[in-house]
Amino acid sequence: MRAYLTIIVIIIDTIVLGTAIVVAGLVDRGGRVYDIAARLWARAVRLSAGIKVEIKGLEHLDTKQSYIFMSNHQSHLDAVAYAPNLPFRIRFFVKKELINVPIFGQALYMARHVVIDRKNIESAKKSIEKAKQLIKKYKLSVLIFPEGTRSTTGEMGEFKKGGFVLALETGLPIVPLAVRGSFELLPPHTLKIKPGLIRLAVGEPISMSEYTMDTKDALIQRVRHTIESLGSSL
Repeated sequence: MRAYLTIIVIIIDTIVLGTAIVVAGLVDRGGRVYDIAARLWARAVRLSAGIKVEIKGLEHLDTKQSYIFMSNHQSHLDAVAYAPNLPFRIRFFVKKELINVPIFGQALYMARHVVIDRKNIESAKKSIEKAKQLIKKYKLSVLIFPEGTRSTTGEMGEFKKGGFVLALETGLPIVPLAVRGSFELLPPHTLKIKPGLIRLAVGEPISMSEYTMDTKDALIQRVRHTIESLGSSL
């Protein structure tokens, strides 16, 4: 029964708050309304689903700094867990297919999330350029799931390079994140969310001053190893 209630809450939340974001986005170019609405949306989903979130490691972060956050991707609940708990103006790279979802897609676009077509290399490059502009103009941070999609097994997949290119080109520190518990609460191929606990861990920022495009692979391995270590501590 609770799972179906949660689905109803998600639908109503998306319609009401999504519409507010779309309308406000006509004048609120920086997406300030979205920042508030996204946290309200996530909290409503968590409350209705009976999900609790624990987070550790926030002391590593400077709330006046922009970051490139990178996390493993366990389920659709990851964003719900992170949104209210990271005290930053965060945007995501979103698949272009999501933009076609009524209200939800328009809200993502108006909130200045970065739309990316992973099948088109030139389009992906343009998305990175757009992300650089948005970060600078609106002092945003970006949360990236470098696997590119959520896990179907609970294990981390191969990392894609786009987020690391963005970090190197902007010079922003990468903050490794780890999530555990969301896979069990929302496994693949189901819409039924189970109640339970999601644990999050925040690692220390990694400076880009030590890396270049030529050493990008070493950076990727360092971030991956750090996320694995953080996950094993949860």
